[in-house]
Amino acid sequence: MKLTVFGNNATYPMADGACSCYLLETAADKILMDMGNGSMAKLQRKIDLSSLDIIIISHLHFDHMADLFCAKYQLETRRAKGEKIDPVILIAPMLPDWAREELLNNNVFRYIEISDGMVYPLGKGRIIFTKVVHLIESYAVRVEEDDKVFVYSGDTGLCPEIQTAAQNADLFLCEATMTESENIGFGHHLSAKSAAVIAHKAKVKKLLLTHLPTDHKDRVLEEAVLHFQDTEVSEILGEYAF
Repeated sequence: MKLTVFGNNATYPMADGACSCYLLETAADKILMDMGNGSMAKLQRKIDLSSLDIIIISHLHFDHMADLFCAKYQLETRRAKGEKIDPVILIAPMLPDWAREELLNNNVFRYIEISDGMVYPLGKGRIIFTKVVHLIESYAVRVEEDDKVFVYSGDTGLCPEIQTAAQNADLFLCEATMTESENIGFGHHLSAKSAAVIAHKAKVKKLLLTHLPTDHKDRVLEEAVLHFQDTEVSEILGEYAF
């Protein structure tokens, strides 16, 4: 498997940055997870949207799904100009009426609604969705193929479900929105320490931090490695093979 990061900023994009967006390439599938603000411009540096097999939206906050609308406009425009582009599978929580009306017309996406514990089969593996603690309905994503496991936390607070989802992952892409000292009263996000403790308890091989604060990424890494040594801070356009 290979992961490419196209956005890793928390809640809003910094100058020349982008919010959550990650491409997981397996032996048979290109799976895009989240399309936050600013990510589509980064994404197009390396991939044609029409080549995606699946788009997964972990939850419906705009820093995780705003550019999905732009992706839809691009694909439907290209089809209107004569390109033959098959519908892309879109797996997301239940869409509100306004989003459903905007995204699901013109057959650009084939929509599948996520539910807790849902298993989506791949040609050589499967995707498992686990509901986690957040301000709104939010899911961790676990992709299993052959002997490899990738897990993406989405946005989550500290809860047993995220540790279960991350179990024995080869690569655990986990949010680290703040340091532990800043995390007082924020039950819907993880600190760097919490992400690292989860990685340790879940026996993951590598922890990759994302959903990063814009002002002190170095402090987030310093805190995490105290609790889980094989930790790295994700970089936009960074590639991580495992």
